[in-house]
This record gives sequence, C-alpha cells and structure tokens, in this order.
Amino acid sequence: MLNLKQLITNIAFDLGFDAVGITLADDLPKSNEHFLSWRESGFAGEMNYLLREDPINAKPQRIVPEAKSVISLLVNYYTEPHPDPGSDFGRVAAYAVGVDYHKVLKGKIKQFQERIKKEISGQFISKGFSDSVPLLEKSFARNSGLGFFGKHTLIINKPFGSYFFICELISDLEIEASVEQTGTCGKCTRCIDICPTEALNVGASRDLPLLDARLCISYLTIENKESIPVELREKIGEWIFGCDLCQIVCPYNNKTKETTWEEFKPKAGIGHWLNLKEVLSIRSDEDFQSKFSHTPLIRPKRKGLIRNAAIVAGNRLSPNALPELIWLAENETDLIIREHVLWALSKYDD
Repeated sequence: MLNLKQLITNIAFDLGFDAVGITLADDLPKSNEHFLSWRESGFAGEMNYLLREDPINAKPQRIVPEAKSVISLLVNYYTEPHPDPGSDFGRVAAYAVGVDYHKVLKGKIKQFQERIKKEISGQFISKGFSDSVPLLEKSFARNSGLGFFGKHTLIINKPFGSYFFICELISDLEIEASVEQTGTCGKCTRCIDICPTEALNVGASRDLPLLDARLCISYLTIENKESIPVELREKIGEWIFGCDLCQIVCPYNNKTKETTWEEFKPKAGIGHWLNLKEVLSIRSDEDFQSKFSHTPLIRPKRKGLIRNAAIVAGNRLSPNALPELIWLAENETDLIIREHVLWALSKYDD
C-alpha cells in the first residue's frame, strides 16, 4: 500500500502537475521578516494587496487553522517564442501567451483536492491557491524541495528552470516533508546585468539582490495603473506586457522543455507577439474585454495595454501603428493614454 506522500505525488502527476513537494505548515519568520523589510523599502510600489497590515504571507495557519502541511505544485508554462516579426509588434511575457492561468489552475487544484479526499476516504480539510492570496509561494515552494532562489528572485528548479506557475494546497494532513533542493547561481549575474531598468541592482550586494518592483518592466506594464516614468519608457523596448529578460539569459533555462499544458500554448491565447495597430485601435472597454478576457492581458485594462502599446510603438517606430497613434492623439479622452501617445509620436519626429 502506498504511503500518503507517494499517493499525493501520484495524484499530482496524474493530473498533469510537473513537480510536487511538501513542507510543514509552520510559520516562516525569516521569510516574513525579509518580506516586511522589502515592503518597507517601498519596493512593492502600488501593489496594495502587498501592503495590508498584519499580513498572512508566511502564516498558513491563518488561512487554514488546522493546517499541518503545505503541498506545493509546479506547472511549466514555457513555449518557444516565435522570431521577432518586426517593428509593428510588441512582445508578451511567456506566462501570458495562453489563457488566464488563474482560471485553469483553480479548476485543476479543485480536482486535486477531490482526488485526495476520495483516495484517503476520510475527513480532509484544505484550501488551494495559485497566486490568489498573499502567501509567500516561492518561500514555501523552496521549503518543499522544489528549488532555490535565483538572483532574479525567482525559484529555480534544476529540471525545469524558472518558467513555471506555483500552486499550493494547505491541508490538515500529516505528510512527510520533502528534502530541500540545493543550488546556487554562483558568480553568475546575467539576470542583473541584462535588466534595462536595473530593477535587480538594489540589494546589499550582487550576491543578494532585491527586486525593486517600481523599476521592473513587468510591474510597469501590468500592475502599475498610472503613467510610466518618462526615463523608463525607452528601456521598456519591445515588451507590451510583462518581461522575460532575466529568465531568457538564465543558464538554468537553457534546456527548458515546452509545456504539455495545451491551455498555456500560444494557440490557446494571444501568442508571443501582439500587433500594435490592432491594440491601439481598440476603442472601448467592451471591445477590450471581448478580445482579452480569457487571457492574463485583462489585468492592466484597456488604458494600461494601450499605454504600453503606445510606448512600444514609439520605441520601435512602428509604421502601421502611426495612424492609430494620430487618431488617439486627436480623439482619446483618457489623459494617461493621451500622454503616452503624444510621447510616442514625439519619437517619430526625432
């Protein structure tokens, strides 16, 4: 008869998860202290969900009082990007090329819970999440033996690199903990060096970098709802939504295999490149919802994505985007969109 740990591992693999690890549902005081220090430095920017008083980030028993274990699961989302199609397109981060992972993984975690409950034939208290509560997912994944922190502040799993979603199930099951995975970036600083905005160059040393979200292209193009600082706009380059530069150069990602999850492949969503003219021609929130509601690109809303598209068009001097920029300059009522459109148009005159 299989022990509980092996049973849960088998169920996870049967459902398509790529890796599974287990740790105790204990508080993580060091991780919590690190998070609070990072937050107090202002590095969280305007992500208000990270600024709550008395955060539960490292306290799983605040979520499930009966908790005894945290099961962490990894889902590889990597797909090989198509070659750059030219200046009329903006690039999308790899995690967002398919459908919205929140919806997909929420359903898969529910299946995971139901399968465990059926197999153990007993009382089972649990709550499952994937990037939906302010839990220090990366810290619990590390403690579950699923990787180590890289200098880009992401978890690196030796077989899978860093292109993966993290899910967790907090439960009342007593399960043997996994062995922590050892690893190091050594002297490599490629992720720090390639970041155009130096978002990773703010730690105590280059061996202990911190991420200043306010400088991160992913934050600027997704979480930030206001104007993007003028001095950072050119540094955004071709990235219309998110950024993968720190992962692209990471040696641990050199042999990353493509995901087996059909939901996260380009054909399921919008792909690796967006036509700038098509984005800039979206005239209403309803049209925006219709085009992107099934994808992660819904996050910045119409205002944010058109703002981003205008910056990329200005950076790449997109010929096809120019008429749309002119139309927006003359007709758009949103002041933030207008500001970035006018900036983009000024680049054509340089």
